[in-house]
Amino acid sequence: MVKNEAIKKAIIETTRELMSHKSSITIRDIADACYVNIAAVNYYFGSKDYLLSLVLDQIINEITHAIIDRLERIPLNTPIEESLEIMINMIYGYALENVGLFGYLFMNVENRDLASKLFIEAFFKKGEFKDMVFKKLRESSGLQDEQALYARYVLLFSCFCIPLVIQILTESQSEQQIPGLKNDEFRKNYINELIKMVK
Repeated sequence: MVKNEAIKKAIIETTRELMSHKSSITIRDIADACYVNIAAVNYYFGSKDYLLSLVLDQIINEITHAIIDRLERIPLNTPIEESLEIMINMIYGYALENVGLFGYLFMNVENRDLASKLFIEAFFKKGEFKDMVFKKLRESSGLQDEQALYARYVLLFSCFCIPLVIQILTESQSEQQIPGLKNDEFRKNYINELIKMVK
């Protein structure tokens, strides 16, 4: 039983590693990287789609719980600018450490339906993450209208995603002519301008 759990864990970790470097992976890629046969991957997970859903869900859970934990530690009545700066910096930091995984999440065509479903459920349906961000927006801005809060949330989320997508698209290029999130000065300026838009 312990051996089975160790194999499952190794397959999940290897799949996550492959996703961080490849835009598309096959069940053969996973099996070869784990030094097991394809039947073993199917035995433990039933299908490649189920395995990928576990890994994508793990990635989304990590970032949402890290943000929730950090937001809970922001004192009540902290100005919106400070709250947003803390949250955005944290998300960008995590994203840059895992840019390959985010690239797979945002750009992979093969599993787009699965990734989209997990993404929408985590960030846009009623849940712990969205509720926490709404709570902080409400506390910081004084807004109570749910539609206005949702509009601000979508605006914030949209503007947040644009430079991340640009970073993912330019990551493989040897020379980046476009300012990206890895440039500290650009990231600081972008966050400042983003906060001006949503406060």
